[in-house]
Amino acid sequence: MPSVSLNFFYSFLTMMIVGTILTASFASHANLVRETSETNQLNEILVKVASKAEEALSSVVEHGGTVSMVIQLPPKIGNRDYWIRLANDSSRAWVEAGFGRTPRSEGQSYRVYLPGGVSASGTFEGRYSRALLICSLNGSVPQITISRVE
Repeated sequence: MPSVSLNFFYSFLTMMIVGTILTASFASHANLVRETSETNQLNEILVKVASKAEEALSSVVEHGGTVSMVIQLPPKIGNRDYWIRLANDSSRAWVEAGFGRTPRSEGQSYRVYLPGGVSASGTFEGRYSRALLICSLNGSVPQITISRVE
């Protein structure tokens, strides 16, 4: 009799280990799917803001004046905060986005480049849900900024 109960115990222990491994692998897969969908949504928001920025830039270059656009954005992506920033260096400008409350140099960020010869600045934090793009000409150089709508 003792050997039969010991076999049941070992079988039960083995089933617990296999169940734990399966649970951990399903949780890991669910996290991967969630992270992938959040990254895709961030990229969609980034492309949306970049296309609105290019639209404003082309309108200002073509017609002059100042263009202001309010863009409705989600307050969070999943349960995560995100940010969007316009920046430039001496050769090109871009729109970048990442997860977190404020832009950081560390961590992963995503970029979409704007046409050359543009001065870009400003930061938007997702929790405010409405972004304001302002585009104007400073001499012959188009300037674009992003901020939040209060």
